[in-house]
Amino acid sequence: MPPEDDSAKGYIKGFQEGLQEAWDEIIKLSTKGYTSRELQIMAKTKKAMLFQRVQQKVAELERALGRKLSLADAVVPAAAPQAPPVQLLPGWSYAIKEDRPERSFAMFASLISKGGKGLCISRTHPDVLKQKYKFEAESLWLTKTETAQSLPETKGIEYVSPNNLAHLASAIRDFLSKGENGAVIIEGIEYLTTQNDFKSVLKFIQLINEQVVLDKGFLIVPVVEGTMDPKDFSLVEREMSQVL
Repeated sequence: MPPEDDSAKGYIKGFQEGLQEAWDEIIKLSTKGYTSRELQIMAKTKKAMLFQRVQQKVAELERALGRKLSLADAVVPAAAPQAPPVQLLPGWSYAIKEDRPERSFAMFASLISKGGKGLCISRTHPDVLKQKYKFEAESLWLTKTETAQSLPETKGIEYVSPNNLAHLASAIRDFLSKGENGAVIIEGIEYLTTQNDFKSVLKFIQLINEQVVLDKGFLIVPVVEGTMDPKDFSLVEREMSQVL
């Protein structure tokens, strides 16, 4: 069989599996009693995470094959225009409006490279983020998968349910209390709003902000604006020192 036929069959198979997974996810969510607005928010959040999911799949294939895949370059999105650098101030919190958290993690990595300590709280697997954005930091992985703690790739990573805001707040407080210049990034604030009532998430942000001020730390929160209710998003903006 010509190589072109193999490539075409592989593409069609992957395309079919992707559509099947998407529809299965929609059916699963629609049977759980979510409102149309909640479904819209979750769909937009998952869409914003497509690139991270592709990167995860590439990493899984590379581990299985025991070699790097040249197709990794094909899934890298076009570079967005570079925003002007921001002077980050101790005790400040920053909301970064962007579809992919490129700028947010660049700021986070910059703080760590200057001697700061980092805490990464993410919906995306921390190893994927560390590899892509080149940083070393403590990590909390937001996941409801009960078997996550037993997976080999979770070694050294604490997994936390997105419903356990109290534990997340406590972990951040403990981290920041270790000294000044502690940088915290929360990738997945939209995910938290779909798993908790918004008032609880807002109170969580307020508590963190207070701790950031007291310990002269930094808080960076990438946000996909369209995935949140406009009124909710405006309340989050008010809590942040600066919105970029």
